[in-house]
Amino acid sequence: MSELALRYSRKTPRHEVQVSVPQGAVTHLHLPDDDAKAHLVTALLKARTEPGEELELFGESAADLASHQREKLRSRIGAVSPIVGLMTNLNAWENISLPAAYHGTPPLEQVAQLANDVLSAFGAEPRYFFARLPEELGMLERKMASFVRLLVAAPEFMVFDALEDGLSYAECRHAARFEAEYRARQPQGTVLYIDTKEDA
Repeated sequence: MSELALRYSRKTPRHEVQVSVPQGAVTHLHLPDDDAKAHLVTALLKARTEPGEELELFGESAADLASHQREKLRSRIGAVSPIVGLMTNLNAWENISLPAAYHGTPPLEQVAQLANDVLSAFGAEPRYFFARLPEELGMLERKMASFVRLLVAAPEFMVFDALEDGLSYAECRHAARFEAEYRARQPQGTVLYIDTKEDA
């Protein structure tokens, strides 16, 4: 039996959500509505639950964790999600490199090389892309910037939250390549696609 990267449950008067995601797998999950989806993504990113929720990450309960343990779990998870936006006053390069600049690792030269490689693979011109503010980027480009920022952090668990929302058919084909770019760098990583049944 595969070890689980995620076990989650939430009970409300309207419905009960039960989620299990095996480590290293690609899982597609359709939740009842946007509220259920937002609760799950928030619990994942914060490694913290609200009343009525239960959460285990990599076999470890998120209840009653010390702050350093919670931060360690959070560092293993990343999400391309409307919940995790770009800083509107920073250009794309500053957004992509901000976590590395803050933590001092990886070196910014390495961040630039990774970003150049990934953006070029998606047909973007990196120098022009880097210079633009989020409001000057299209929906797909904003998701690309968020995705590259996550690749720098190298999470073990990648969440794609409503990845195709707001994209054209052609843009959805580009976004579908995110998984391969992630897998090329994290071959043992876990991938979770989350949508609502309303959008399925």
